[in-house]
Amino acid sequence: MKVTLEKRGNVCWIIFNRPEKLNALDKESWSLLARNLRICDNDSSVSAIVLTGNGRAFSAGDDINAMFELKNGDEALEFFTTLYLAVEGLVELRKPLVCAVNGLAYGGGCEILLFCDVVISANDAKFSIPEGKLGLIPPMAISVGYSMLGRAIARLALTGDSITAEEARNIGLVDIVVPKDYLYQEVERQLEKISSIDENSIRTIKNWLRIEKEKIRRAVMELALMSLSESAKKRMEEFINRKRKEGV
Repeated sequence: MKVTLEKRGNVCWIIFNRPEKLNALDKESWSLLARNLRICDNDSSVSAIVLTGNGRAFSAGDDINAMFELKNGDEALEFFTTLYLAVEGLVELRKPLVCAVNGLAYGGGCEILLFCDVVISANDAKFSIPEGKLGLIPPMAISVGYSMLGRAIARLALTGDSITAEEARNIGLVDIVVPKDYLYQEVERQLEKISSIDENSIRTIKNWLRIEKEKIRRAVMELALMSLSESAKKRMEEFINRKRKEGV
């Protein structure tokens, strides 16, 4: 299963589970993420959700091979509608969401952090929003990221720079940085704090913090169109060939 769901006590753990692909997100992965979020959010016995990755990555973002293989508008629309439904699930969550960044968080994997309530990162994690290098756009970063993080998100989107966990904390993308061996211990510590908050308070807080979805939807649909452009196809093919040569 590319995205697994484990219930540990009253906490749902959603785990990206394609370690051999650095947890890259194809259509099935986005669909499973949306499904698992819905299951957890609708379970009255669940008090919080943790999102993390298996292996050395949180998520490398969208699966470039899957995007490169999109042949027409219908296929692109299906892929990116599936992506948007997962993002919509993140936006509409009524339960607190803790993200445990166990390794690199690139592209969509980095953008997902914008929708987390608490982001805890291993100190060796790396973060990047490199979609522009592939002739694409980072839809969540450009639609809602600027209002959250200001100019820092613009720099990441326009340069594709990779930054450290400490830098990510300094710009507000990450809340807490800990040594890798203590990542999940810190998750449990934050979950314990969340459990002390009244459920009605949590529900009201989450409702007031909810992000406007329409801008995200429009950006995702624009990405769907851009993914079919000649420029994007050429850059994605170059990226795929380079990774093959590197044995990645």
